[in-house]
Order: sequence, then C-alpha cells, then structure tokens
Amino acid sequence: MSAGITVLWSLLSASLTVPAAWILASLAHGSRRAYALVFPLLAAAWATPVYIGAPLWRFILHGAAGDSVFSSLTGITVNLMESPVAAFVSTAAVAAWFRLPQATFILLAAMGRSRRELDDAAAVDGAGMAAISLAIRLPAMKGTLAAVGALELVSAIKEFTVPYLMTAGGPPMLAGVTDRTVIGATTTLEIYLYDMFSSYADSGIVSAYSVVLSLFVIAAVAVAWRIRSRVSGPSGPGPERRKARPPRTGRPAWIPGRLADAVLGCASWLAVGLLVAAAAVLAWCLLWMAFSGLSVAFVDGLLPAYPSADNFRAAFVDDGLGLAFANTLLVSAVVALAVGAVCFPAAAWLAERTPGVAALFFAMVQLLSGAGGVHSLIPLYSLWRNLGIPAGYLPVILVYLYHSAPVALFALSAFLRDQPRSLREAARMEGLGGLGYLARIQLPLALPALAATAMVAFLSAWNGFLAPLVFIDDDARYTIAVKLHAYVGSIASGSPKWNRFAAASLVNMAIVGTLFRLFKKPLSRSALAEHQGDD
Repeated sequence: MSAGITVLWSLLSASLTVPAAWILASLAHGSRRAYALVFPLLAAAWATPVYIGAPLWRFILHGAAGDSVFSSLTGITVNLMESPVAAFVSTAAVAAWFRLPQATFILLAAMGRSRRELDDAAAVDGAGMAAISLAIRLPAMKGTLAAVGALELVSAIKEFTVPYLMTAGGPPMLAGVTDRTVIGATTTLEIYLYDMFSSYADSGIVSAYSVVLSLFVIAAVAVAWRIRSRVSGPSGPGPERRKARPPRTGRPAWIPGRLADAVLGCASWLAVGLLVAAAAVLAWCLLWMAFSGLSVAFVDGLLPAYPSADNFRAAFVDDGLGLAFANTLLVSAVVALAVGAVCFPAAAWLAERTPGVAALFFAMVQLLSGAGGVHSLIPLYSLWRNLGIPAGYLPVILVYLYHSAPVALFALSAFLRDQPRSLREAARMEGLGGLGYLARIQLPLALPALAATAMVAFLSAWNGFLAPLVFIDDDARYTIAVKLHAYVGSIASGSPKWNRFAAASLVNMAIVGTLFRLFKKPLSRSALAEHQGDD
C-alpha cells in the first residue's frame, strides 16, 4: 500500500512540476520583462530551505485544524489531519513548488541553446505564443523534457522532507491500519522506513526494506535514462541531431491558433500570479509570526495583536540557538572545503579522458546519487553503529560530500577541459610534470570554479535536514534544521512555538542571503578574464 502511495504521489508531483516549468520557461524565454519577473520568484522558492518552507505551508494551509490563512483567503477548509485527499494533493503540490525552479531553469537554458532564428521567423510569419511554444520548441526539446520529467519523477520517489514535515504520513487509511503499522495518505516508502527506524524495529527488517527500495530507485533511474535516450536519440536532443524522417502525408499537423494563444497566455500569467501570491503570503506569515508576542497556529489579522521582538532574544538567549548555527556552520564549512579537495584531482583526471569514458563515469555517479534518501541512510546508520563509531558530524559530512560530488565533478571537469592546450604544452616545455601542472597552473586558474562548487556544497549542507535527523541524537550537536523542526514538530505536536520558529527562520535566511552575496562577486571573476585579449 505504501508503494502504491509512493508511485501515485510521485506521478502527481512530477506531473505538476514539468508542465508548470514548461509554461514559465516559455514565458520567460519570450520576454525580458517576464524573465525579470519570473526569475526572482523562482530564486526565492529555490533559496527557501525545505525545513522552513514545508512547515510554513502547513501553517498556511492547515493552521489550527483547518482554520488557516488559506481558508480565510479562499473560504476553502483544508484539514491535513482528517482529509486524505487534501493531505495527498497538498503535499504533492508543495513538493512541486520546491522542485519548480530547478526544472524551469533547466528548460530555460535548453531554450536558450535552441535556434532562435526559427522563433523570430515564425513570429514574423504571424505565429503566436502557442504556435512557437508547442509547434516549434516542443518538438525540438522532447529529449530535454523527457530528461527533466525523469529527474522530477525520481526525485519525487525519494522525497521525504515535504510529506514528513507537512503531514507526518497523513491521516490513517482504513485499509492501512494493521497490528504492526499504520499507513496514512502520504506514508510513502521513505516515511514508512523512517517510522520503522524511529520505532527501533529490527534493523535487519528495516535494512531489507531499504535494500529493496534502493534497487527500486536505481531501476527507476535506469528506466528513466532509457526513456530519455529513446526520445532524444543517441546523440542527444535537438532536431538537427536526429535522423531525418520522411515527410508525413495526408492531414497536416495541427497548428495552434489565437484561441490556443489566449489559453496559454492566461495559463502563463496565472502561474506567475500563483508564484507572486505564494511568495507574498509566505513572507507575510513569516514576518507576522516572528514579531507576534503570542504563538498562534493561524493569522487572525493583518498585523499581530501583540507585536513584540522578544522572539529573537528568546530563541538565541533562552534556547541557545546560536550553538545550532555554529554547528551548522562547522558542518557546511567542512563539506565546502572537502568537496574541492576530493573532486578537483578527480575532475582533472576526467578532463584528460575521452568523452565516452567521461560520460560513462558521470552516468555511474548519477546512478549512485539517485539512490540517496532514507532508504540509503538507514543501512549506513546501522553499518556505522556496528563498526563502533559513535554518531555525530562525520557521517553527516560524508553524506553531504557524496551528494555534492556529481555537480562538483561535472562543473570542474568542464572548466578544466575548456582550458587552452597551449598552457599544458608551455608547462611541459618548462619541465613541469603532471602534479606540478595540476598544482601550479590548473589550481590557480580553477579557483573561481572551485569557489562555485564550494558555495553549492556549503548551501546544500546548510539547507540539509534528513542526514542530521538520522545521525545526530545529541541536542548540543543539532544543526539549525533539526533545531527549527523541534520548535514546531509534526502536525499532531502540541504547543508549537511558531513565533520562535519564524524569528529563527528569518535569521537563517538572512545569513544564507549574506553568504550568497559575499560569494557572488568573486564568482564573476576568473584568472583568465583579466587576459582575454592575450593569445
């Protein structure tokens, strides 16, 4: 039953993400004004940690047993503890909201590489928005869409944080109540395994489930990759890379007309409007709770009735939240430093390999990274415990290092591969060997790329929730993600401290934004940029 819920929930989440991403990418690609509006909205969603955004959505949609901000604005009551349908659809939609930025940016980048001349020529001939999007771009990007769809489906299968933080498994299903377990409307396999793990069930049974689910995820990745390859062809997406097909005879293909333009335009701006409304409501609720003297489960006015800034002092002085921030900074900094030290030599080796070898290596790394989730962390926890090594920061650092490795390897190897061959030849003439060339030439030139990968790894570790939840059981070692979760708990927890949660969340997001701004300027520079005119 949990497996069936997982499949249906994943299909719903992916089917919400991909069409919305296509609509937003088409809108942003066709207008600079639309891009200027869409980009910050997607960036805000992308920069919001799941352990902050998911509880906020629970606050907005569910509130106090359905008495919520959403019900006040729309008149629709959503009770995530009583309605299986509401819990199922709401968590899938919120998960799609978190995944939407990445899917949109991938499609937008692919559209930027397409032949813009076709779009311009079609516009001159009178083609509207729907004709350009559906009759020109869509056939040329089937491979990219298949890849994005496969990525979103596999990510949804592995998703744990959103349904756990919003519904903790959802309201129990009648057929899911047994002597051993209780299956709710959102009890995916990841949540099912975590419930078994947290209830101290037999580790062998839990690990057996984990192995089966890991094989299931790997098989899903392989099938998705196969589907993507069949759609895009052996040489990748794009009509110019596929074999020519004989022209069709008979009835011509349907060309979208003005009615389709109007429908697509309305859908596009409706999606933008929903993003604007989501950003505004999230920001308003966060600020409202942070400066409220009372910890309430719903917003009862435009401004809090008892405004107060004491939540910040209480969170950092009374609750000692500064220690959690220091713990998070330690873990994130170590991961950021380690990812460069580990991945840079490997990327230098990959840059010298043939494209076929590099592609096979990346396929293997991506296949392994697709197995991440509760189902892989629980056996790792058991192995760690059986080796007699106490739980703490080391396994958390290793997990985040493993998750950051594929992106780091891809970015660094691409950067090193694009360096001029003349540098290597000049180094050989000067008597530098492979190690000397790596340390004295490639390393200084790759500092911008290393900084970029370090920033991505740092933010990934800072925003991580699942690994600290599994491996850290000491309150003094909690990261900010676990500490914030302790404020509001699950949906059935009593007396959540929403005001302190909001105050700490504002500080957390301010720190992340400041760090991003500090990294942004150095990332725009490179050692070769100052000598672009040199040969």
